[in-house]
Parts: sequence; C-alpha cells; structure tokens
Amino acid sequence: MRKVLPAVVIGLGAFLLTMGLLLKFVAYPRLAVVPLDMNTQAVVVDDDASFFDADNVKPATGKLTTISTVIGDPQASEDASEQTGRKVAVWELGQKSDNNDDNYPMSASTERVAFDRTTGEAINCCEENVDGTQVTHEGLVVKFPFDTQPVDTYRWWDGNTKAAYPVKYEGEDEVQGMGVYKFTTDVPLTKYATRELPDYALGLKDAGPIQADRYYSNKRTFYVQPATGVIIDRVEEQHQEFRAPGAETLDALDTTSRFTQETVDANVEEYKSKGALLAAVNGPASYAMIVLGVLLLLAGVLLSLVLGRRRREDAAHAQPAYAGTPAYYDSPARGDAPAPVDPDQDTVRRSDLRRDG
Repeated sequence: MRKVLPAVVIGLGAFLLTMGLLLKFVAYPRLAVVPLDMNTQAVVVDDDASFFDADNVKPATGKLTTISTVIGDPQASEDASEQTGRKVAVWELGQKSDNNDDNYPMSASTERVAFDRTTGEAINCCEENVDGTQVTHEGLVVKFPFDTQPVDTYRWWDGNTKAAYPVKYEGEDEVQGMGVYKFTTDVPLTKYATRELPDYALGLKDAGPIQADRYYSNKRTFYVQPATGVIIDRVEEQHQEFRAPGAETLDALDTTSRFTQETVDANVEEYKSKGALLAAVNGPASYAMIVLGVLLLLAGVLLSLVLGRRRREDAAHAQPAYAGTPAYYDSPARGDAPAPVDPDQDTVRRSDLRRDG
C-alpha cells in the first residue's frame, strides 16, 4: 500500500489536471462558436404603432409586425474560414415590417454579413452587402460574443445608417428567471434614404411629386445571455420622418416593439441550459479540475517522499544485530589489516594456540 497509494494519488491528479486543461483550452473553443447552417426567425411586434400608411398614403396607427430571418451559408463560411484562417460565419439576413400582412410590406431589407463565430465581430469579406449595395460592416452584426463581458466597449451595427454605434452596459437583469446582461445603443436621428412622395402628404399643393429625405433614429435594448452572447429579448424604440425643403415634417414611424412572448420562450428554452453548460466549462468546472489536479499531484509527490523515508528507516531497523560490528579477525601480530569474518563461516579450532600450565 505504501507504494501504491502515492501512485494512485498522482495518477488521479494528472487525470483531473489534463481534463481541466482539455475542457478549458480544447472543448470550450470548439463549443463557443455559432453554427454555419443557421436557420431561425424572430418576430417583433408593436400593437400600437404610428406609421405612414403607404397603401393609403396617409398617417395611420395600429399593429406593426417585423419578422427577421437568418439563413446561414455553410459553403461560403467554410471557404472564408480557409481563406482568412479564422472561424468565419456567413449569414443572409432578411427583415420585413408590415401593418396588414399584404403582399406589399411597409419596409423590407436584405443583408449579407460575415463575422467571427466566437466574438461576433464583423469580418469584411464574402460579398457583404445591404440590399445588394456593397458595404463595410463594423462591430457586432447579429449577436454578442461568447462570454460577454459587462463593459461599454462593444459597438452594434445598424443596417439603415450603415454604421456602428457604441453599446452601453446597463447592469444585470432577468428574463424568466434566467440571468442576463442589459445593454443599450442609440442611433441618432440620421438621414438614410430618399423617397418620392405626393405633395399633399407633406402639406404642399400643386408642387407635384417631391423627393423627401427619410430620417431615422433608434434606441435598442438588448437582454443578453452572457455565456452564449445570444439576445434573449430585444426592444426597439424607433422613429422615422420625412423632410423636404419648404415642406412640413411628416412622421413616418413611431414604434416601441419587442420580441413576441413565443420568441422569448423559445430563446429561454434553448439557451438557458446551453448557457449554463458553457459557463461551467469555461469557468468553475475546468478551474476546479485544474486546481484539484495540481493539489493531488503535489500531495502524491509529498506522500511518496514521506513513505519512502519511512521504508528506509524500517529497513535499517530490521538488519541483524551483528551487522556493522567487529567479529573475529586474524591475528593482528601478522601485521595484516583486520578483516571481518563471515558470520556464516564454520568455526575452526585454533591448533596453534595452547594452554600453558
């Protein structure tokens, strides 16, 4: 047991240390990536939005529904990863907003983005575009990074203005009992498009069709599961208006919309367990194995030294009583150096000695 016990402790320590390092530096990097074949849909609704009804060419109020779709392009992703030497995802994004579900939506857009599969940061490649027009994406484009941090250093891409804006950390929150980080980002009122409108829509008469500039602002609030970087819920406070020289400003959109309950429920169901698993692999589980493994290795080595010393002491105490002590020697008169006699050698009577008297 004295020989086996240190070996068992050292072996267990080496196993735990190896597993901890593998979890942290091998398993986690492979788990913390977005899929290439993504195919999802998110629905955002405002039941009381104000908007310019293009069908009837006049302001209106009512329910506004925005549907966002994400479709991955695995082949383009693999090609881009090989060319750049990075883990790249290429996704096609689509968004449609409408108030009456007819064949002509109030607004629609498409976007092709490429981004790092772990950090979520935009990568400029792969024919990235907005509505077919080439752009250079910046910042975060679809999600926050894996292992999202409570900091103010992120930037979020806005497809309307084709620019990235600072993201502010607002603190911790909860969505259906799941811990999340709350972030906000503001897009200031910015001209982003031009549209032809009838003169009467802008309060003019006999002016004919007018080219009006479309302005837009948006305050986004994100509720992010930190381990995965997935947006569990999102709120958008959006305003749009038309402007033209000498004309009245026409409000085109005022809406505060957020994910539907069904969308939030689906996100919580899918990412609550995934987030807990990733957090454990990246933190407590791997660190606990690493620390415990190191401690067991040290304990095993120390135990081996202590038990080895005891074995040597026990061996010394177990030697015969004659070991290391003088025995019979040849006559010193011969001038020979004394030499110990083998204790197992047969005793021989000395014939050269005689007893006087």
